[in-house]
Amino acid sequence: MPESLRIRELLDYKVLDTPSEKELDEIAFLASVICNKPVGLVSLVDKDRNWLKAKYGSDLTETPRSEAFCPHTFSNPDDVMIIKDALEDDRVKNSTMVLGGPGIRFYAGAPLVSPNGYVLGALYVVDTVPGDLNADQKKALKILASRVMNYLNTRKVMLNQQDMITDNEEILSNITNEAPGVLFKFHLNRQQFNLNFVSNGVGDLDDAVTPNSLLNNPKSFLDIVYSADKKMVNRKLMRAAMTQESFSFEFRIDDPDNGMQWYLAKGSAHQDRQGPVWYGTIQNITQQLEFKKAMDQISFDISHILRSPVTNLLGLSNIIEMERSNLTEEKLREYSEYIQTVSKELDMFTRNLNAIYEDKKKQLFARN
Repeated sequence: MPESLRIRELLDYKVLDTPSEKELDEIAFLASVICNKPVGLVSLVDKDRNWLKAKYGSDLTETPRSEAFCPHTFSNPDDVMIIKDALEDDRVKNSTMVLGGPGIRFYAGAPLVSPNGYVLGALYVVDTVPGDLNADQKKALKILASRVMNYLNTRKVMLNQQDMITDNEEILSNITNEAPGVLFKFHLNRQQFNLNFVSNGVGDLDDAVTPNSLLNNPKSFLDIVYSADKKMVNRKLMRAAMTQESFSFEFRIDDPDNGMQWYLAKGSAHQDRQGPVWYGTIQNITQQLEFKKAMDQISFDISHILRSPVTNLLGLSNIIEMERSNLTEEKLREYSEYIQTVSKELDMFTRNLNAIYEDKKKQLFARN
């Protein structure tokens, strides 16, 4: 069992130098009572010390590893190590724990073995007089040691899950705060509006608004809404609260730098332990609306301005078809001049439309 890997395994439990825990103190107490010894302890063997996680009948917190008994359990992790008289055992007879305080003479320790096979420490009992354990007491000490490991393993899993949750929360927070627009979550009923989360994008709506300011006073959101839209926004939210349904509506904010801005608010209704909850977004749709308006205008121009030259061409085509058998060179020359005139007019119209389109596109997308 490489010591470096054993230490790494111990550190993975994140248990060293943590406060006492009732469950482990009770196991130390049971070990003392069952084995009929005055002291019961749960120790973890660190690089240079034997640290006591749980104890009964002792005020010790740790001892130097070089003076401790527990490291000797590493050699036989499947059995309880018993030292009947420490003064007669070459492994520990010179330890200050034997020759000085607390004057240990008897020791019985059941190794604490991790699922990977590393001995992390021991559950043990000690006495100041020589002694022994019977078979039932040894079995009980081993069972209690396995309970200690079960507790530590469960504790480790819970800590790892908590770390994972914390990491995921941080990742999710970073993603949402970098997402375009505003992401939000709120609880709403007829009496109360509780904003649970709002992303940093809310600052793009108004320089004076921050996530913290809205979390502290959710209703202050209405302060930045264009005055003519305030009642509508409030009515839409109240209707959502009454029906507990999803919502979608457009509203305006008067931006002193960029003029009137249009926003689309969408919220999806759900239920959690606190009642109805909405998750949703607020997106600036000003650019999309202006682009749609520009395209509508271009469509209008195409259908109306271009109608005249196209109609003229169709008329000439019909005349030529009707006079096909009587066409003279002079008539053909005349019609050809008409066609060239209309074609130039049509070309001029299409060029102007294209210039208008490109200019509008530059105006809209230059704001990004």
